Amino acid sequence: MGSNAFRALVALALALVANVAAAKTIYFGSAPELVPIAYGDATVLHFEEPVKRISNAANFIIKPLNEEVPDYTTLGVTPRATSGKSEVAFVLASGEVVRLRLSVVPRQAGVKVDFEYEIKSRKALVESRAEALPSVGRLELMTAMIRGDQVAGYEVAKIDRNLSGQRASIKVVLDRVYDGTDFKGYVYEVQNLSPDQVDLDVRKLQFGSPSQAVLAYSDLDLLEAAGTGRDKTRVVIVAKSTSTYREAVLPVRVVRQKAGEKGGGDHD
Repeated sequence: MGSNAFRALVALALALVANVAAAKTIYFGSAPELVPIAYGDATVLHFEEPVKRISNAANFIIKPLNEEVPDYTTLGVTPRATSGKSEVAFVLASGEVVRLRLSVVPRQAGVKVDFEYEIKSRKALVESRAEALPSVGRLELMTAMIRGDQVAGYEVAKIDRNLSGQRASIKVVLDRVYDGTDFKGYVYEVQNLSPDQVDLDVRKLQFGSPSQAVLAYSDLDLLEAAGTGRDKTRVVIVAKSTSTYREAVLPVRVVRQKAGEKGGGDHD
């Protein structure tokens, strides 16, 4: 290949790369997305995978840019008339369907339109945003929950739900849930309703079987008798992302009965 031909090939490749970089991105989902198509020129659509079938496209000429070596991931769209619109379905090689509402824009309309589009799924958008989020480790999540902070990549839901299945003398309220990709975080309020002291050892906490708990923290390890002002504590749990809040089983143990009651001493 001569030097002039080589330089021309390089220039063409650079131009194509520059055009793709400048293309406007459209994310498709279940509803059709509007794509303005200028009359008199070809609008280029770049897909993530080859298009194997097109339907309802009678108002447009849609074909690969290079018909000698067709690439069905990149198609040119040219209107057949000066006006009109169609909801065109592009069936991709994977079977996924891209629905675009192609609308012809006349030259005299004076409307600025793009001539090149990157067509991507909303799933790709979600994944790209997730990749852009900073990774939050279990200790960082635990610290944020203790402080009551927001955490990047986690949705926080205020629950305020009483949970059954614990001891009758213990009130457990789920206050907040942090829902993320890697972990789930739970903030519980635990209150001693009995006249006895209650030991709370979060190191023995169970969260499903096998346990889904990763880290656990409690403001107090010993709950005093009801009405003493130290009968309530907060329990913060970092668990695996597959866990559910109903699985928490708190390790509580009565450590001292109220003075004067029969059967004194430690018991479960």
